[in-house]
Amino acid sequence: MMPKLSPLALAVSLACGLPVTVMADSVYTLDDVLVEAELYQGYAEYAPTSGTKTDLAWQQVPQSVSVVSRAEMQDKGAIRLVDALEGVAGVNNTLGEGSRDQFVIRGFDALNDTYRDGLRDDGGFQTFRSLANIERVEVVKGPAGALYGRGSAGGIINLISKRADGRDVLDVNLSAGSESRLGSRLDAGGKLSDSLNGRINLEWREGDSHVDEVDYSDYFIAPTVRWELGQQHTLDLDLELLHQEVTPYRGVPSVDGRPVDVPVETYYGARNDLQEADSQRLALTHKLALAEDWEWINRAAYNRITLEQKGTRNASVSGDQLAQTVNNFGFDPQTSATLQSELVWNTDHNQLLMGVDYNEFERDFTLSKLNAPSQDLFDPVSRDTANPGFTPSRENRTDSLGYYLQDVVTLGPWSLLGGMRYDRMALEQETSSGQSSANDDSKLSPRLGLVYTLNDQLSFYGSWGRSWQLPYGGIYINPSLAQFFRTDLRELGVKSFLFEDRLMLHGALFRIDQQQPKTNPDGEVIARSEFRHQGLELEARGQITDAWNIAAGYSYLEAEDRESGFRPNDVSDHLFSLWTSYQTDFGLKVGGGVKYVGNRFAGNDEAVELGDYTKVDLMAAYSWQQRHTLQLNIDNVLNEKYILGTTSGGSGMHQLGYGAPAQWMLSYRYQL
Repeated sequence: MMPKLSPLALAVSLACGLPVTVMADSVYTLDDVLVEAELYQGYAEYAPTSGTKTDLAWQQVPQSVSVVSRAEMQDKGAIRLVDALEGVAGVNNTLGEGSRDQFVIRGFDALNDTYRDGLRDDGGFQTFRSLANIERVEVVKGPAGALYGRGSAGGIINLISKRADGRDVLDVNLSAGSESRLGSRLDAGGKLSDSLNGRINLEWREGDSHVDEVDYSDYFIAPTVRWELGQQHTLDLDLELLHQEVTPYRGVPSVDGRPVDVPVETYYGARNDLQEADSQRLALTHKLALAEDWEWINRAAYNRITLEQKGTRNASVSGDQLAQTVNNFGFDPQTSATLQSELVWNTDHNQLLMGVDYNEFERDFTLSKLNAPSQDLFDPVSRDTANPGFTPSRENRTDSLGYYLQDVVTLGPWSLLGGMRYDRMALEQETSSGQSSANDDSKLSPRLGLVYTLNDQLSFYGSWGRSWQLPYGGIYINPSLAQFFRTDLRELGVKSFLFEDRLMLHGALFRIDQQQPKTNPDGEVIARSEFRHQGLELEARGQITDAWNIAAGYSYLEAEDRESGFRPNDVSDHLFSLWTSYQTDFGLKVGGGVKYVGNRFAGNDEAVELGDYTKVDLMAAYSWQQRHTLQLNIDNVLNEKYILGTTSGGSGMHQLGYGAPAQWMLSYRYQL
């Protein structure tokens, strides 16, 4: 009889072009293993950890925490993070300069608030992150400085990685779609020895887009190993390599307060515009069970990215002529290193967390700019523009050291959460001309929460928290913004389970107040801008029956600059999303969703009205022999013409990105 090869050994052999060597069968005597099944499957996830960094049950966390499971991402045919986060209440995407992930959470920009397994993900700042090795995505909404430190005015996005947990895994996905899009993924893993597990995720993608001249090409490699050093120790080592080439899409200009009405495929950039990035990430996680209820977790991560972007941008409109500039920038390189140590004590009535982390961020920034010949406003011509090169501009360094403590005490139906974090943050900047500047301070971020659990299915909570945000996320020093921003959260909510704990329901009322001090050249505060974002969120995720999954979210947001009364750039008042799928008994799964985005404005003074839009998506999948699946996803099936988003500030008035028209993607999946 032919001996059985592990999926990981087979996949690595084939990927590397190595001959497959068949080994004789071996018999191992394994220790007793306790297997705990997950309480929720499909679109719900039991006890997301990002809200408290402990195993506290979801209904006892006094803050909004949403989870997008792997099953939901697969049904949606999610390729990028923007696809995965559609349907999360209070979260919407922006244009992101047409070359990176960028989201708004409760009306605040979250560009610098993406984390990977609880650590800052600075390496993905200017790219589209891969989902190939992501198990699920957790979103904590509202200021989260008491646990995560600097940033997080509207919330954080935490990407949870797949792990080499010893299971035999073989998952192959091949896809092809409209706009010449092609892609492939491989997820393979298993045991390499009694104490060593391995897993690898690979991805390759290329294609055009709905916009003329805009295309992309990338590959992603992510091996991970886990050493099980006895019953007390586990050690995870992760490596990620990403190469990405994408044409920056800066959208269309505006006239008389509206986007220029041109076909969605219209491209105002240059044929030789390009962003090319190479990033590497190495991470280490060590978990040690000190006693029955104590766990010590140590993490370290290092990111390095080199990047160059040549981009032709829309500057201003005069008559029927569009003035343009060529803006080049790059990271040569950008690096970040993070160390974190946490001690967790979990009992039935108490969850104590003590932690310390250090983050070091450095960027050598290049920048060049020149004027380009004007374009016809309504009929731009495809062309090359001059390349000004990449001139050294400035060097930035940001160091932060944080100490944090959190305790959750449960007495009967009541749970009280108290936490605080002390951060020491220091920024340094030196320009190519030799001009130096610095900005440093120490801040305390407190958090309080109270939960009343009426029964196993229903709880009520209230919370308050404060965070401190670095201007520009700490990547740049502006003398007029030399003081940190203060953000306060007040939130009341209710959480509930239905249908035998398969469906998670959540509702919240919240208010977020932010102060942005303005300073003179001496660093003295001369004025303050105040913003208030308040509203309502409703969300449902999980299973109505074993075969019927649903993810629905609605948010109403009143966001304004309290001095001017204007709504911030690219922030809508209403967001609604519904996605559902149904699995039949004969292998067919059908699903679909609708997303509504209310009216938004581009620019900080509501200069350009973007309008609202409704997008409808459909999917169908057929599985046979429990291993093969053929799936078709059709996005924007009604061919809605809409503005996806814009860039930030005043430049957004002439950089308005049209969303894709109707598109399809056909994929084949093989699972062991």
